[in-house]
Amino acid sequence: MHTTILTILTVILVECAAFGQTVLPPVFEIKSDTAYVQNIGNAYYQMLEDKSGKLTIQEVSSLPLSDKFHDRNEKSSTRDTLSNTYWFRYRLKNSMGREAKIALNSVSEYDDFYLAEPDGKWKHFMSGKFNDWDKKDGLKKSNFIPLVLQPDEERFVYQRIHNKKVGLKSKFAIVILGTERAIKQEYIDYVDGRTNYFGKLELQETFLLGLLFLAIFFNLFFYRFVREKVYLYFALFSLFLGINRLLLVLPLFISWEYPSLNEYLGYLTYAWAFIPYFLIQFYRQFFQTKARYPRWDKWLFGLAILNIIVNIIQFFHIMHAISFFWVIDFILTLFIIPLSIIVTLLLFIRSPDKSVRFIIIGSFPLMLYFLLPSPFYLASELKIINGLPSFLESENWLLELICITWLVLSFSWILFMRYDRLIKENARIALDKERLAKEKEIEKNELIARQKTDLEQQVSARTADLKQSLENLKSTQAQLIQSEKMASLGELTAGIAHEIQNPLNFVNNFSEVNSELIGEMEEEIDKGNLDEAKKIAKDIWENQQKINLHGKRADSIVKGMLQHSRSSSGLKEPTDINVLTDEFLRLSYHGLRAKDKTFNVSLKTNFDSTIGKINVVTEEIGRVILNLLNNAFYAVTEKKRMNPEGYEPTVSVSTQMIGDKVEILVHDNGNGIPQKELDKIFQPFFTTKPTGQGTGLGLSLSYDIVKAHGGEIKVESAENEGTEFIVAIPLIA
Repeated sequence: MHTTILTILTVILVECAAFGQTVLPPVFEIKSDTAYVQNIGNAYYQMLEDKSGKLTIQEVSSLPLSDKFHDRNEKSSTRDTLSNTYWFRYRLKNSMGREAKIALNSVSEYDDFYLAEPDGKWKHFMSGKFNDWDKKDGLKKSNFIPLVLQPDEERFVYQRIHNKKVGLKSKFAIVILGTERAIKQEYIDYVDGRTNYFGKLELQETFLLGLLFLAIFFNLFFYRFVREKVYLYFALFSLFLGINRLLLVLPLFISWEYPSLNEYLGYLTYAWAFIPYFLIQFYRQFFQTKARYPRWDKWLFGLAILNIIVNIIQFFHIMHAISFFWVIDFILTLFIIPLSIIVTLLLFIRSPDKSVRFIIIGSFPLMLYFLLPSPFYLASELKIINGLPSFLESENWLLELICITWLVLSFSWILFMRYDRLIKENARIALDKERLAKEKEIEKNELIARQKTDLEQQVSARTADLKQSLENLKSTQAQLIQSEKMASLGELTAGIAHEIQNPLNFVNNFSEVNSELIGEMEEEIDKGNLDEAKKIAKDIWENQQKINLHGKRADSIVKGMLQHSRSSSGLKEPTDINVLTDEFLRLSYHGLRAKDKTFNVSLKTNFDSTIGKINVVTEEIGRVILNLLNNAFYAVTEKKRMNPEGYEPTVSVSTQMIGDKVEILVHDNGNGIPQKELDKIFQPFFTTKPTGQGTGLGLSLSYDIVKAHGGEIKVESAENEGTEFIVAIPLIA
């Protein structure tokens, strides 16, 4: 008896020392331990902000901090927005006539529970979804701390909650569970084990994940071939639904090894926002609401976008009124969107298309599952009603699983049938196209046959015309070439006359001298002066040699003129390139001098004496040299007319041996050829000279002649500086 009284006094003294304040929260009486959840109302607990996060149980349970505890409605909002760490205290009493088997529920990332013992010590339990597995107590999987209260036993509890971030992590709510009901509800073992975690719920969720994976794979496969967005939208809906369902199972397998990953997995819960979005896109595409009900289509699309925006606001904590947006998200996702989908289904309920009816049958169970209980859940969250009706506290996860599975199977079957129909339709269209193509091919062949006959007649007639035109063209081409030759011959005429005049003058002069010497020789013979007659005879003979030399010179000039004027024989003969070049240089120069007495150009020559005779068609190469020289003289003459200061027209002609080729270089310091015209100068009939001053065939013929000799002709030009033509002829051709 004395011992009992002493114990009671000790407990009273400990409680007075530990709880120095005069106002404690009222006792929450436990009248049943068979309910899954019992929420301790605001009036039954007190709270204290721990902004430093370092307060201990001894500090908060003693003065002065023990007097700082207050009711939730005094200084706090409905969510954790002031501090990362809070302390709660509440009292529990077993009012049943038997043991009460209850469990304290962890509501945050890190939870500490302190229970006052009769000896004044604190019994400490740790839990929380981010806590290391080895540090947790109680039912580690679901973060429950089991507690057994004897009849009329009262326990005083301090609960410390800590979250890394302020805002969305936890509500200010104290929850106790019925231990046996919690074990049954969560399908977990009461013992501390890491095995046997794959209960019925996990097995069924895994089945659903496998089903969703197949739906994703096959619908993406179908989309690849038919390119209908309805398959893509359903695949994406299944993907994000799979992510959402995976979050129910995955934490169970990593929570003991990597509990901190639960925080990042929590971010994936916002994948929920894309589930309604792609589901709505699926219905819009499948029913073609944009074409049939455009206003209603805009409403559906607006709901999908609004749902995304609301979840983005919650994810980034854009506004402090998080609870407001949470309520909006709840109403939107679980009430307005399902209701709008049901309305959409009702709009098409009379459709004769069987696939539409199957979609409606597959959709209704899940939409009603979300729609009907949503007002009760919302009222419970907003504390309009105290707790949920008993029918909602049952194992409704199984019903949800059945509804989702039914929707996925129904949609997959309909989309498969749709794919099969589309494939057959495409095959039919392909056959029709093939048949039509064959018919067109037959018509085309018949038309071709008729056209072929007509074309053959036209071709025969036009071939005769073309042959005649070709003969005329060849004749015209020959005439043009001969015209070009005669034009160059005309330019040479004056030069030839000048060149031939010198040997003729010598012939005439020496002939007259010989006539006089013959008279003198006769006189000396008559006088008998034979020695003097012999000297005169010798002079006559020397003059005769000079007459012969200049006669041959005149003969060669005439032959050259004839060779230039006549058609080429095409026979190559050994030719001294230096002599040929020098001859045509003088002929061209004197020809231009004869036409224009003011024409005056500085001539520079540099002939390589090591070059011997090479086999060329002399008259053809002569024409090439003549054309290049005429162009050079024309270029410097035109520039001189512009009267540039200090300008002296100069034409340089040189020859050189480079390897197995002989090069003839003609350089002038005229205006040069514009860059845009360089690629055209060897084209027939292209000329930079004014109309009437050139045929445009000179360089074209020169190009053909050089190519026929196996050589090449190149041009280098700079505007306002001059032009150089290089003719390269191989030694062995």
